Amino acid sequence: MRMIPILLLLNLPVMAQTPEVLGKVKSDKIDEASGLAASATLPGYYWTHNDSGGKNEVYLLDSKGKLVSSVKLKGAVNRDWEDIAENIGPGGKHYVYVGDIGDNLKLNIPMQIYRYPAPLTVPGEKVTVHADVLFIKYPDGSRDAESLMIDPIGKCIYVVSKREKQVNLYKVPARYFNFTDQQQVTMEKVLTLPYTWITAGDISQNGEHIVIKDKSHIYYWRRKGNEAIEVTMARQATVLPYVPEKQGEGVTISVDNKGYLTISEGKKPDLFFYPHIFK
Repeated sequence: MRMIPILLLLNLPVMAQTPEVLGKVKSDKIDEASGLAASATLPGYYWTHNDSGGKNEVYLLDSKGKLVSSVKLKGAVNRDWEDIAENIGPGGKHYVYVGDIGDNLKLNIPMQIYRYPAPLTVPGEKVTVHADVLFIKYPDGSRDAESLMIDPIGKCIYVVSKREKQVNLYKVPARYFNFTDQQQVTMEKVLTLPYTWITAGDISQNGEHIVIKDKSHIYYWRRKGNEAIEVTMARQATVLPYVPEKQGEGVTISVDNKGYLTISEGKKPDLFFYPHIFK
């Protein structure tokens, strides 16, 4: 397992930029948005969900933050849903992944990753889908986490822990990428990072760009070729522009790689867009 010296963090550049407000999420159904994912099958639409204790529903927003569809995951429980992603899965088709990975109380119980096919057309106002579930465990005891990332190149699933003084990157190996319903796996600890309180993360649709965020910063890496995500993230990160939000817990890279978006857990949160050409 690699470790990054904490001193590298001191040399990171910080840039200021005011984001564009695409719209405000006004729906009363979304009262604690805890994740954000750009949809590749529905460009201009975004997935989100509520934090722990909410309904077992995922919400589809348009580019103005308007709720257009509520997708119920049949049989799932929102124990502590913390992040969401859309990227490839079995057969190279696109799927939506929901990370039930929060563990504030250190319960040391298996976490869940739900997966269902990404729709090719905008769903109806209310729909129900079956979601396959993968039960995940840490190799080193209980961890609280709020960041779920899908790697389309290495075909691995990544989780970043949250609360340690130096958080850890965990990986579901490629052999489990096409997991079957109810399968179980112990993740691999592959990297220690000099950050704390990481609340969200994303890997771009082409697998080349990686972001994670804490309360005040968004950290960015660019992948070289087909190297493993943990090799990329072992290098020094760049700090991208970010105006801190109260309980900002969602970040996603736009499908066209022309910017990134954020959302917070606050009531009627803004959907922010930061123009940025990822090269």
